[in-house]
Order: sequence, then C-alpha cells, then structure tokens
Amino acid sequence: MQEKSSNSISSKMHEYSRAYYEKALECAFLRSKGNAFQDFFADLLEKRYPGGNFIRVRPWGNVGDRKNDGYLKSERTLFQVYAPNEMKVADALEKIKKDFHGALPYWKEYFDVWVFVHNARDGLSPNITRELLELDRDHDDVSVKPWGYEDLRRVLFELSEENIASLLGPAPSGKDFLSLGFEDLKSVLHFIKKQPVSPTPEIKQVPKDKIEINRLSADTETLIRAGMRKSASVEKFLKQYPDPEYGDQIVQAFNTQYEQLKNQGLEPDDIFLELQIFAGGEQTKEPKHQAAVLSVLAYLFEQCDIFESVRGHNT
Repeated sequence: MQEKSSNSISSKMHEYSRAYYEKALECAFLRSKGNAFQDFFADLLEKRYPGGNFIRVRPWGNVGDRKNDGYLKSERTLFQVYAPNEMKVADALEKIKKDFHGALPYWKEYFDVWVFVHNARDGLSPNITRELLELDRDHDDVSVKPWGYEDLRRVLFELSEENIASLLGPAPSGKDFLSLGFEDLKSVLHFIKKQPVSPTPEIKQVPKDKIEINRLSADTETLIRAGMRKSASVEKFLKQYPDPEYGDQIVQAFNTQYEQLKNQGLEPDDIFLELQIFAGGEQTKEPKHQAAVLSVLAYLFEQCDIFESVRGHNT
C-alpha cells in the first residue's frame, strides 16, 4: 500500500509532538477494544485514504457485514478487525477461518488481499501465524497478511499533523509549556489529590542515568524533557500552596499508583502512559492541560517520587 498522500507528514514535526503522538497512539491501541478499536482503525484509514477510497463497512440488519470490516478500493484489499479484551488462540483461529471463508462467496471478485487487523501489541501466537500463512499458501489468488501495531503506526505517521491531531488530540507545543501558569497546574494537581495515598516515599536526588536504568524509550525521555521546562513551576506551586501537606498528598497519590502499576508487571513505558492518564484523565484534553500533566510527571520523576532510582536499582 504505497499510495502517497498529498498531506503526508514531514520530518519537520517537533520532537515533542512526535513523542506525544507516539504515546497517544500506543494508548489508543492498548486501551481500545472491540467496536472502539474498529472505529479507530476505520477513522485512521479514512483519513489516510480519503475520497471514498477506503470504505467503512458496518453490520446491516440480519445480513451483518458479510465478513468485511473495511475495503480499500485502490489496493483491492478487504480488512477484518479483531480486538478482543484478551487474545485467545482458539477464538482467534476460529475467527480467522470463519471470516476468511465467509468473505469469499460475497466479496471474492473485489479483493486480492485479505488483512487480519489485530490488537496484540506483542505479536501473534505461532498457531495464529501459521493459520494465516496456510491460508496465504492455499489461495494463490489472494494474499493473506496480518496487520498489527507497527502497521497502524506507519499509516498514522503518513498523515498530516492536522489529521493526526484530529484522531489523537492536539499535542502540546513548546509555546504551551512556556505559557503554562499556576492555574493550569492547579487543575491537574487537584485531580491527583483525590487519588488514594500511601506512605510518603523518600525524596532523593535524580541520577543522570535514571532514564537508562528504568529502560524508558526515547519518546518517553523526550516527553519528560519537555515537562522539565516547567517542573520548577510545579515545585514553586507546591511550596506556595496554602496547605503545607498538599505536596505530600500529591507525592503519595502518584507513589501509590506507580507501585500498583509496577506490581502488575507493566513495562516502564506503559507505566508512564498510565501515569499520564492517571494525572490527566481518560478524555483527550487541550494541549496546555497535557503540558501541565507532563510538567507534573517530570517534576516527580526528577524528585525520584516515581520510577526507580540508582540506589534502589537491582543489577
């Protein structure tokens, strides 16, 4: 699918915006299930292939969708989307066989490529992979292939920044960070204050290699670096706040959330993503709100209130 978009994104996207959209896509991919995932996929493909090139297909009455979740005319490609809460091999195999063979009688003259779009972030199982390979082998006139996270990521970053923002919400810019004031921080901090608390952790100096020790990606590092532009404002806000225990309550809430996420066995980048949601809420907010969230996270990271310090790191 090499069609070029006249609005394809250029290399001029600011590193903060790129890092923000990388994490926002990962959030949408990991948290969207079922119809929500299918809607996100269709929204993405409609923006990438406009003008009726990509056709969204919905179940209709008692005929359903005829085993077609979307069709790309220019590439003669039929998509089938599968995004369960938990990927079970037996269910996935049944889904693939039923949908592929079910599509042939009604759509065969229209497609040369059949794509299984899935939400398995870490890849498909050997059994599922083999089933797709066997379908591809046994049908000379149809190419069968899977689409996962990296395929959707590739399509997303072929879009203009304006279209990406319409899908994932606008990214905070350098200007948003520079114009950030106490009132912007207050809304985030008040939200955090309502969360459960645990004993206040020890405050330690941030080691220079904390990013490396915590195995955080370059995108996460970029977001932390962006937030650090205003992390001093967070510290000043907390010191000047009328309630002297307010800062401790913020630290406690974040420490509790961090420990819970860590105990779930989440990867460091996924923990950072969940902390963004914890601080800013589920719904997409305006860029300045996101900038405030990142500033708070950067401050807490800098103070070693979240993630592992060198002293506490087990080699």
